[in-house]
Amino acid sequence: MIEIKNVTKKYGNKKAVDNVSFTVEDGEIFAFIGHNGAGKTTLIKSIVGIHDFDEGDILINGMSIKEKPVECKKLMAYVPDNPETYEHMKAIDYINFICDMY
Repeated sequence: MIEIKNVTKKYGNKKAVDNVSFTVEDGEIFAFIGHNGAGKTTLIKSIVGIHDFDEGDILINGMSIKEKPVECKKLMAYVPDNPETYEHMKAIDYINFICDMY
């Protein structure tokens, strides 16, 4: 289960995510819909522990992503829409990464 509790993320004075709360139960499918700049990617990256957030909490199976980031990350996966990381890897590093993932 994923619980988002009053999460706010700011970039300077601009709020990218403003006091968002919802719960996604086990087995549910959930989607974000909104215009560019609405905060969809920012919130997803906060959920998976890539971005920090300013207020609120994100719980993965009851554990806070801020308090137990490693334990939370072991319970989920994130596949970015733009795998930019791979473009900057040496070939051998990419091969080792794929082998480790397998």
